[in-house]
Amino acid sequence: MNNPRIGIDLDDLRMPAKDALRTASRLELRAIELPAARGETSAKNLDASGRRHLLHLVNSLGLSLNSLSADAPGLRLTDSKTVDERVDRSIEVIQLARELHVPLVTAAVGQLTHPETGEPSSMAMQALARIGEFADSRGVCFAIRPSYDGGTRLAATLDALRCPSLRVGLDPAAMVICGVNPLADIEKFVQHISHFHARDATAGLPDRPGTETRLGEGEVDLTGCLMVLHAAEYRGAYILRRTASARPIEDLLAARDALKRRIEDVSGP
Repeated sequence: MNNPRIGIDLDDLRMPAKDALRTASRLELRAIELPAARGETSAKNLDASGRRHLLHLVNSLGLSLNSLSADAPGLRLTDSKTVDERVDRSIEVIQLARELHVPLVTAAVGQLTHPETGEPSSMAMQALARIGEFADSRGVCFAIRPSYDGGTRLAATLDALRCPSLRVGLDPAAMVICGVNPLADIEKFVQHISHFHARDATAGLPDRPGTETRLGEGEVDLTGCLMVLHAAEYRGAYILRRTASARPIEDLLAARDALKRRIEDVSGP
């Protein structure tokens, strides 16, 4: 974890992309996760000229495009009405990643297994297989961010898919919000982790989800997660998230400094 790459998802700054990139550079958050499924930086809205200008600005600011986000709220892999559109949107983002020379696409995927039996959804499995096959053909990794599925279920899903391009983007807060312990059985899928979201949240209950908080004010065991990543020799970026805040810059600055201290404590001298 020496010289960790700490960055940000541009969505969280809530400003136009160019302004957000300049702000990220000023905040020394140099690993950029670019929202690419919707908005001005989506695959559909970035033409060839826009892509060239984007790369030029990123490079001139001393930033790097670490990952593209293919989040598509409302389009679930387990819904027959939306699954095909979700796959198509994911493929568009993977193709954009290929053209921008970005090695990783990440996406929240919702629940992939039956809540009672733990069996993977056949519909979601088929969709992920299609996405993984396309990602593999383009030399891009697709990191799914679990929420409702714990370590054992997630590992079983990945083992069944057997696709090297399908990876895990660990967002401990998303799991805590859904009432799942992100550290339970993490050793079963830790070798698949290629992406990490650093944020905090209160724990969810069966009758209500938890909520995101400022880093250090929730129930995410950030130090525990960092220790697991350190033991697994994780080399990916640490993307700070603050999706729900009236003062995102202030919160992200505090989170950046806190995360650096935690990483140093875990890594040792």
